[in-house]
Amino acid sequence: MSDAKEKITDAELEVMHVLWKAEEALPLAGIKAALCERNGDTVKTLLRRLCQKGAVAQEKREVYYYRPLVGQEELGCYRVRKLIDSLYAGSARAMTAALVRSEQLREDDLEELRQMFSDMWEEGK
Repeated sequence: MSDAKEKITDAELEVMHVLWKAEEALPLAGIKAALCERNGDTVKTLLRRLCQKGAVAQEKREVYYYRPLVGQEELGCYRVRKLIDSLYAGSARAMTAALVRSEQLREDDLEELRQMFSDMWEEGK
């Protein structure tokens, strides 16, 4: 699945978001309805590519139904790691500092992170 995560394009990611949100297998018509700005042929092409990459499974019922094989959190973690490696030379600390400096993290975000780190610290003792 690592190959699938690496090769998912932004357009394919839109389809993945529809499948993740649905939390059940969807027919092409359901996916097209959620992506109303795209035409059906484009969605079919994106689904075919996602199936070939191993990111989506296709199941034949009365029509084809599709479900994700790659989880949103799994893909998110993979992409964040790639971003950190490529932009911040592997330093999550440098990326976090950039988020704080650019005011992308609100005070409540910072408080939640403080609590998370505190909890992790306590669990480690």
